[in-house]
This record gives sequence, structure tokens and C-alpha cells, in this order.
Amino acid sequence: MLTYTIAMPAPHTHLFHVSVEVDNLTDDYVDLKLPVWTPGSYMIREYARHVQSFSASTDHGQPLTWHKVAKSTWRIVTEASPKVIARYQVYAHELTVRTSHLDTSHGYINGATVFMYLPERTNEQVRVLIDVPSGWLVTTGLRPLVGDALMPDPRPKINLYTANDYDELVDCPIECGTHRLLNFDVDGIPHQIALWGHGNEQEIRLVEDTRRIVEIQRDFFGHLPYTSYTFILHLTDGRGGGLEHRNSVSNQVDRWTFQPERSYERYLALTSHELFHVWNVKRLRPAALGQFDYQTENYTRLLWFVEGATSYYDHLLLVRAGLMRPERYLARLSETILNLQSQPGRHVQSLEASSFDAWIKLYRPDENSANSSISYYLKGSLICLLLDLAIREVTHGQASFDDVMRLLFARYPINGTGIPEDGAILAAVEEVAGGCDGRFREFFANAIAGTAELDYHSALAVVGLMLVWKRHGPRAWTGLTLRSEGQRTIVATVRSDSPGYAAGISPDDELLAINGWRINETKLNARLTEHHPGQVVRLTLFRGDQLIERPLTLAEAPPDGLELVPLKEQSAEQQQAYRDWLGLRA
Repeated sequence: MLTYTIAMPAPHTHLFHVSVEVDNLTDDYVDLKLPVWTPGSYMIREYARHVQSFSASTDHGQPLTWHKVAKSTWRIVTEASPKVIARYQVYAHELTVRTSHLDTSHGYINGATVFMYLPERTNEQVRVLIDVPSGWLVTTGLRPLVGDALMPDPRPKINLYTANDYDELVDCPIECGTHRLLNFDVDGIPHQIALWGHGNEQEIRLVEDTRRIVEIQRDFFGHLPYTSYTFILHLTDGRGGGLEHRNSVSNQVDRWTFQPERSYERYLALTSHELFHVWNVKRLRPAALGQFDYQTENYTRLLWFVEGATSYYDHLLLVRAGLMRPERYLARLSETILNLQSQPGRHVQSLEASSFDAWIKLYRPDENSANSSISYYLKGSLICLLLDLAIREVTHGQASFDDVMRLLFARYPINGTGIPEDGAILAAVEEVAGGCDGRFREFFANAIAGTAELDYHSALAVVGLMLVWKRHGPRAWTGLTLRSEGQRTIVATVRSDSPGYAAGISPDDELLAINGWRINETKLNARLTEHHPGQVVRLTLFRGDQLIERPLTLAEAPPDGLELVPLKEQSAEQQQAYRDWLGLRA
């Protein structure tokens, strides 16, 4: 068994003090490794860069020789000792859900950032001792270890926990501090919200709305797949994000998120999204995300499903739960469609490719990202929308994508091999909806493996809706987005399907004038209202220290607004489909 001890004797230093005891050793050396990424966030993050003051000894205190053999691997020469203890410190001053953070107010521990492991022994049970400052609580999804005869410790500051294996250890974040605990039950199963920070939250409403989210997702899948659940919620100064775990979640929102209603939606949607992952990715998972390799990328082409389906249902289930009005949901859906349609990258990168390349693209956006790539969250959610409405259409309302989710969840249990990369989701769709003469097979080939344009019109007509495109800005369009740097106006991005791109204007150019007249972003928009598509204007710019001028032929501006509105004439079947889709009563 591996035993970890983590302490925080001087929180103001942002240093976690960690030790790991490894027993039953027989080899001449042992390699301890630290993950380079954390499950749920698909980017190499190099956590080893924050490790310092490493040392090793026998259990009798005799120092042992060690050296690094790779960026995240420490090799300890055992000198025939059957047990070694490695000690090190981890600097933790990055407040995100993917990292760890320690200061005088709390200590948040994301296991992948602090717990070293032995690759050949990741399936062993582990024990964790957490030593916190006086007066601090410990809240985690790890199981408390009561009456551990192997390691009695009467000190009240010591908190003992256990995990079945290293994957479970890494999958249970830990919140230490003086946070508030809000508790509720669903089906007799305890849930707790560990609330760090203060803002404009209303605790009673927070509990009741979170409970309702749990209930609607329980109803969706039919049961809760855990014996307890912990929401770790950080109220911060503008940061945001969430990271799912098997029986817990880490969420961050701005402390003033909870009012007014449209702002509060962000908390509700984030909570709904991350909780849905309890079923979709933590239990129903791609085969490639099974036994994790913590030292390198773990590739799958199915992130569009685990994140896209979750993104589709996060808001939809809020409507079904009575926590979001249908009009607001349709407005959010309009924004999602508009967002994807404004990205030329939808013609360049397929959804499967977006999933596979998450490690190098999604989390590392640059000024060309919108031209060369798409988000598997964004397009994935719309793909699931179109599949949902198509299934409802061909089955005359007798089935939906909900049934596909439940079928896959039953077919690929947590202790199984996971969803195969090829064909499994399509097979489930065809099993629920029927083959439909290859309709769904063609859709998967064109819209998921390919880059074909999505047909929103036909899909939305199933529930009696239509798209109304709008334009609020000038008709004349350059395709440039700008940013201000002091008194300078800088080109931030250039759409690849725009006049600016054709004119050879580049990101980081400094925009000075149009037709010889000085401009900034506001003045440029004002001047564009005086022009029409097809006209040629002269833009004056600095590129580095060189003054240049570029002629640019203005084009018709693409829509910058979108509404989903009811069809003027709806059939009874469309009206019923709309109610069934959103879970509305007649």
C-alpha cells in the first residue's frame, strides 16, 4: 500500500508539503512519477515544474540517493530497503479547477498536481493523511478511514482517507479551510456544497436549485450512481470553470454571479454540465479514456460526444427542471448556432479531428483558431441537437436522443471496455431510430467525420421553429476584429472568409486610418455605415515599424444576430414535439 501525507504548515508560502511511503520493494530502484495532465482537461500542463525540495530516505531515516531521469520522473536507489519515503514540496498558487491553490484562506488540492505514483502499482489501494492548520475543515469525495489500526494517530488535525486505486485518488479533489458546508439529500443520498468565498449568493436558493438539478438528471438516467456527492464551489474575482469527477466536482464562478437572473444562469448551467458528466464520461466513457496514461496524451475522437452531449443537455435539462424559461433556452441556442456559423474553421476541421486534436488546439487558442478549428463542445452540442430532433421526427415522437444516451450508458458500464472509437454511437442511434435507409450513417460521415454545413432548418422544423437571421451593425464589412492597447488600435483577428484577409491585413497590424482619416474601433464602425458593399477603401497601418497602405473591397456583412421563432403555421404534431422536447406540460 502507498501512503500519502500532505500538510500545509505555512499556507502563506503556497507550499504543500507532501510525502509518499512506498513499501514491499524488491528492486534496486523505484521510479516515482507525477502526472503531466489531469483527466477532464485535455492538455499537457507539466505539473512537475512546481515540485521542489525533493528528498528520499528509508523508513529509519537513512538518506537515499535519487536523481531525475525524465521531466516528471524521480528515480530513488533503494539500497535493498523494502520501504522508502519520498518527501517534496509543491508550489500551489494558481487558482483554477485544473491546478492546486494554497493561501491563508484555504487549500485546494487537485490530486494530479501533488500525488506522485508508481506506474506499475496504480491499481493498489492507497491511504491519505491530510494535516491541516487548526480550525480548518477537510471536504472531499475520498472515503474517511476510521479506526485504522495500521496507522493510529490521535492528533485532531490529521484526517485519514482511502482510495481503491490511484485513479480514484486523482479523481477526488480536496478542499481544506474554513469554507461553509451546505447539505441536502436526494433519494437518501447525501450531497454537500463546500462553499469557499462570499458574494451575492443566497444559500437557501443555492441548495434548492442544486437539488433540483440533481433530481432532473436522476430522472433522466433513472438513478444516482454514487453513494455521496460533493460540490466544491469557489467564489472568485472573475475566474470561472468546472472539472468533473466521479463523485464530486470543482466549480469556479465570479462571486457576483448569482444575481440578476441571466447571470445566475451561468451557475445553473455550469452545475448542470459538470453533474451530467457523472454519467457521461465518468462512467459512460470512450475506451481510450479508460486506464489513463498520466505521462502523455490520451487520444480519442469521441470528445464531441462526451462534451458535446453534455453541453447539449446542460441547458435543456434546466428547462425540464423548471429552472430556465423556454424563451431563454431558445435565445441561448440561437447564440450557440450563431457562434459556430461565424467561424470559418467549421469548413476546415471536422468534429472528430477537433476531438483528437484537443491536446494541441482547443486549450491553446490563437488569433487564427476561428479560421482553422472548431470547438467540440460547441459543434458537438449542435450535432446532438440535430440528432435528437431527427430521431423524434422519424419515430413520430416515440424516441429521442435521450434514449440513445440511456442505451449507451447501459451498454458500456464503468467496469467495461468503454465506447469503441468506431461505429458504436452510430449503432446506438440506428438501434433507437432505425436505419432510415442510411440517413444517420450519412449524417455521421458528413457532419461528424466531415465538414459539411449543418441543416438547422429541417431539424428545427420538427419542433415548429425557424431561424431568423439579423444584422445590427453596418452592411459594409471588413472581417477585422480590433483591440485597444493604450492609444493604439490593433488588429486582433482576421476572418479567412473576409475582405481583410483578401487584402493581406494581418493580426497585430496597427490600424491608423481609413481613406486618410484617423480612426479607432468606434470611428471605423461609424465610417463603415457611410459605405456600402463593393466599395474600395484605403486602410493605413503600421506593420512593426513599417507604414503600409492596403486597398480593401468591402463585402456584405454576415448576420450578427439570430432568433429562433415559431413557424407561422404549426401542426399539432410539431406543437407536441416542441412540448416533449422541452419537457413542457400541455
